[in-house]
Amino acid sequence: MNIRRNSINSTGGSFLGFFYHQYQIIKRYFTNFVFPPFCPICERELKGNERLICNDCYNSVRLIEAPFCRRCGAPLKNNGKPCVYCKNNHFHFSRVRALGTFSSPLSEMIHLLKYDRKTSIAEHLGILLGNLLLSDPELSSANTIIPIPLHKTRMRERGYNQSRLLAEMVSSISHKRLSINAVIRAKATKSQTQLAPGERAKNLKDAFTVVSKEMVKNRKIIVVDDVMTSGATLDEISKPLLEAGAETVYGLILARAIGN
Repeated sequence: MNIRRNSINSTGGSFLGFFYHQYQIIKRYFTNFVFPPFCPICERELKGNERLICNDCYNSVRLIEAPFCRRCGAPLKNNGKPCVYCKNNHFHFSRVRALGTFSSPLSEMIHLLKYDRKTSIAEHLGILLGNLLLSDPELSSANTIIPIPLHKTRMRERGYNQSRLLAEMVSSISHKRLSINAVIRAKATKSQTQLAPGERAKNLKDAFTVVSKEMVKNRKIIVVDDVMTSGATLDEISKPLLEAGAETVYGLILARAIGN
């Protein structure tokens, strides 16, 4: 009797689940017909295979191509030697590759991902970052990927870490190990966006702590983040990683902010 009851419940659940799924599909198509979705960047109506952002906007992201600074990834006019900014500053990371500059439409995509909970953007941009990694011989030699961690307070407020979402996709594309718990953000810091370069470094001092030396010792590490401006965040997380025995630290960034 019990077996028969379970079988009926299972069949009923599948039956109801099927119709609920069909209802959601019909509802989505009806909503899109009456209120067609538009790209939040260019305001063009989305086509059937487009999600949130249109393909035209994704394809119009201005990628950083050679020549670029071999240290911070900033675009250069002449050659790939370190730029003036890097010559005047000492960094603990070895190399940075950035997908593009912090300009439209990439800057709008990052804002939507970071502040408007449009987490599906991380999938598309993460694939681009993963391909960028594979195209760079030096970064390709790395074996561990670590996202910039959020402090637990910020994590509760936002509900997700955009750098982790990007890092998960990069790890999937590159087949390199993803270490989520190797480093924590031990200190709650102010937002870096409105701070001067000198204030950014001071704001981040001792913000990161390595909690698992085994995950970083003798490893070449790629740190994934959304935006690099002064390089203070990447430099500050590089210090404890190197102190814990990491061989070298690279940066893989969505956008390089120029002129800051």
